[in-house]
Amino acid sequence: MTVKRTPVTEDHEQAETLKTDVIEPGHEARGAATALFKRTRLALIQRERGKCWLSGLTARELGPLEAHHWPVERCWAERWDWPRFAKAAQSGKFGPGPQGFDWTDFFRDSVTITAPDTGKPFCRVRDPYLFVDNMLVNGRLLGKQFHVHVDAGTHNLTESQWLAQGFLAEGYKFSPTEVIHHEFDAAEA
Repeated sequence: MTVKRTPVTEDHEQAETLKTDVIEPGHEARGAATALFKRTRLALIQRERGKCWLSGLTARELGPLEAHHWPVERCWAERWDWPRFAKAAQSGKFGPGPQGFDWTDFFRDSVTITAPDTGKPFCRVRDPYLFVDNMLVNGRLLGKQFHVHVDAGTHNLTESQWLAQGFLAEGYKFSPTEVIHHEFDAAEA
């Protein structure tokens, strides 16, 4: 049987309902940001020269810049297999930040983490938030729209769709509400 495929020759809207079904672990309410997060967020802004990781634009051009936990989302901190992750991070899999983190100190004076649902111990670390809330090793600076907005944020799109926003051609209409612009023209403001 031969299947004849009709090429898609014109831009077209790809409207999908993204439904995920994962079980995120229970955790305490987020509350106030930790001192480590606050300090390293400011250092991340300085290191990245106040530019969004994805678009390269500044807060003046985009609006608020936010620190996004990456590669380890905060809600997974107490269920993460830290020894396994440390091995991958040290190999460079997640870039220089996680690779250069002081993993020896992270595991020093460790305590056993037990999964509440199974009651089984699964790893030993001192405090998982020493990595998770350190935005210099586990953070990306993103414009608010590229962090949490419905049709543009990393929390709401597939990775390939989200990443496309940083590299599609200038002027491309990405969604009904976003046209790709890589450079800010002060005359347009």
